[in-house]
Amino acid sequence: MYHMLVTDIDGTLLDSEGKVPEETKKILAILREKRGFITTIATGRMLARAESIAREIMINAPLICYNGALIIDIYTRHRILERPIPAGKLMELIKLLKEWGYEVIIYENETIKVERFNERTRWYINECESIECNVVNDMIDYVKQKDLSSYKVFAVGDVSKAVKVPAELLSKLEEDFEVSLADQSHMEVNLKGVSKGSAVKFLADAFKIDSTEVITIGDGYNDVSMLKYAGLGIAMGNAAEHIKGYAKYITLTNCENGLLNIVNKFIIPQEKISLEDLR
Repeated sequence: MYHMLVTDIDGTLLDSEGKVPEETKKILAILREKRGFITTIATGRMLARAESIAREIMINAPLICYNGALIIDIYTRHRILERPIPAGKLMELIKLLKEWGYEVIIYENETIKVERFNERTRWYINECESIECNVVNDMIDYVKQKDLSSYKVFAVGDVSKAVKVPAELLSKLEEDFEVSLADQSHMEVNLKGVSKGSAVKFLADAFKIDSTEVITIGDGYNDVSMLKYAGLGIAMGNAAEHIKGYAKYITLTNCENGLLNIVNKFIIPQEKISLEDLR
C-alpha cells in the first residue's frame, strides 16, 4: 500500500499553460483527506519559484527545492536540510564551466546572479519570471569576497539549438558534483550526493515510510534518482524515452490528467474517479 506521493513541477504537475489543473488539486485533496497520503513536491526550482505552487496544492510535508539541496517547511519557515555548494567548491565549479564556454547562474537569498546579460542569460532570466537578477562583474571574485555558497548552479549552453554537453566535461564534473542535464544543452549542478532521490529518502525516513510505500512522478533528468528510489517511480507520457527507461510505469502526459490515471490504477482501482466526479 502506498502512503506518500512526491511530484515534480514542470512537465509533471503543471499543464502546457504552466498551471495546476483544478482536477489535479482535487485529486491531491482526496489523497490527503480520505487516504491519509503525505503529498509534496520535489523540484529543481528555487524556493521563490516553487512555494506558491506548493501552497496552491496544499502540500502536507516539507518542500524539496534546488533538486534536494534545500528541504523546508513552508508553513513554519524551518529549513530542515540544507546542502549548498560551499564557496571553495563553487569557485572551482564556476571556473571549470566558464573554461568550457558556459554561462553560469548562481543563487543568493532567492535571487539569481549572472556575469552579463546576453542571449543565454536572458533566456534563463525569462524562465525565472519575476525573480530578482543581479549582474556581478567577476563571479569568482564575488563568491570569494562574500564566502558565498549556492544551493545549485545552472550552466547555460546553446539556446539556439540542442547541443549535447561534452562527455569529457560531464566526467570531470561528476567527480565532485551531481549533474542533471536540462534540455541537453544545459546543466543543473549540485553538491555530490544531493539529488531529489536522496531528499525523498530523507523525508520518507523522517515519516517512517518505506521506499516501497512511496510514489514519485517526474519527466526530467533530475527526476531519475527519485524514480529509482521509489517503490513506484512513474514517468509522464511527455518524458524523454531515456527517462521512461527508469520508471516502473508510464502515465499519460501532463495535459491528459496523468495523475488521475495513476490514482485510479494504483491507489483506488476498486473505486475509480472520473473527470466528471472532479468537476
